[in-house]
Amino acid sequence: MERRICNRVDMHQTQFKRDIQTYLQEKKFMKPNELSEFMSFVYDYDKLRFAKDDFSKRKRIKSVVPQYDRCTACIANHEQCTRRKKDGEQTFCGTHIKGTPHGLVDIELIQKIVKKIEVWVQEIKGIHYYIDENNNVYLPQDIISNTKSPRVIGTWILLESGEYSIPNLENDV
Repeated sequence: MERRICNRVDMHQTQFKRDIQTYLQEKKFMKPNELSEFMSFVYDYDKLRFAKDDFSKRKRIKSVVPQYDRCTACIANHEQCTRRKKDGEQTFCGTHIKGTPHGLVDIELIQKIVKKIEVWVQEIKGIHYYIDENNNVYLPQDIISNTKSPRVIGTWILLESGEYSIPNLENDV
């Protein structure tokens, strides 16, 4: 298919260049030497080229809806609907407000406690660490990749001098 499209574009461009030449010769807008100079510019102009990317389909980016914000209706395969609840006190998405032909999901199974912890970057002895108010130090790769349960690699303490320290990591170094 790609080759057919490229050939078709090439044929169209060639025909367009010939038509320009014919039109200019018939209307006599230019002197013959100017016409040949202009036509050499037109014919020397680079052809339109397509890359493989031009023919590949873009991947759809699917956003993940948090568990607590998902519609509580079941879909045909008896799993929970993946759409977001409507605004307000609704428990269903726009489709399932009209009806739930496959039933509802057991709400007790859905409402697992999701604890959101605020972390910040703190420079400790020249290295940037992600820490929280519970004195936990997290693995940077887990925080950057937005892992649901980031791994704790140590605990930090605040020294009397006002500096942060991670005793259990310093012993490993």
